[in-house]
Amino acid sequence: MKKKIKSFPLSQLTLGATCDFHAKVKKAVDASGAAALHIESLDSGYSGVNVNLQSVVNRQTAFVATLSLKETDAWRDRLTGIINGVVNTHLTNPIEAKRAAATRLKAVLSPYTGIGKHEYAKQTAEVKGMQAVLTLPENAEAIAALHLDEEVTELQKANEAFEAAFEGKITEAVARDPQKELDSKELCDEANALYGEIVETVNAYAIVQPTDEINDFIDRVNGIVAVYTSIVDGSASGGGSTPTEPTDPSEGEGEGEGEDGKDDEGTDLPFEPTDPNPDEGGEEEEETPSVV
Repeated sequence: MKKKIKSFPLSQLTLGATCDFHAKVKKAVDASGAAALHIESLDSGYSGVNVNLQSVVNRQTAFVATLSLKETDAWRDRLTGIINGVVNTHLTNPIEAKRAAATRLKAVLSPYTGIGKHEYAKQTAEVKGMQAVLTLPENAEAIAALHLDEEVTELQKANEAFEAAFEGKITEAVARDPQKELDSKELCDEANALYGEIVETVNAYAIVQPTDEINDFIDRVNGIVAVYTSIVDGSASGGGSTPTEPTDPSEGEGEGEGEDGKDDEGTDLPFEPTDPNPDEGGEEEEETPSVV
């Protein structure tokens, strides 16, 4: 009796199981050799779809730059808080020179009250404006009187550091954009179709021109099919019912967020949504939502 690769309900596997199944079949193809199996024309496409399937199963979702954004934002928040806090404290200073300096700076800084609570991009522009006002020649004497020279200089450094981290996040987003365009359902359909062509070709040659390589490949693939059939039937470790379509855990959801509104690193969702609830905590002038 001639050997042949058995049929298998591939559409009932989850996305991860579909990816794993095709990876194992591709390994069997490589072991036997595409030429020996007469599937050279299919091998390149099958290899490519395997790579793409693997990328959508493990979609990168968290941004490496997120931590730097939070750290540099906290740095500038503290500085704006200190500057405004010092100015407010000296408004009632009995020393006339310091009280006058505080009164002047309070007026010029009034548009920048509470900017630590604003979202990243808006605060970046506001800190630039605040920095520009504080470094005007006419305000230099008031800044010196309240000993805020170092804080003003440090604020510029902090804002520049934040902008560098923000650019890093943009670079990451650009790099992952092609991956986000991949549709998991379409990839599964493509992989399954190519697998079907491989099975038809190998089974045909097994009838008219069988070889040891072809028979060994059929035995190997039938072993893979047997294991994944048991998964579909719920009789293996993957037990329980399986969906009728590959399930992509990244579809239809946003990047996770903790209760405080900050991003949860390490989630498996494809994007970072705008947070309607900015995070709270710390001094009033030092808070900024963690969402761009």
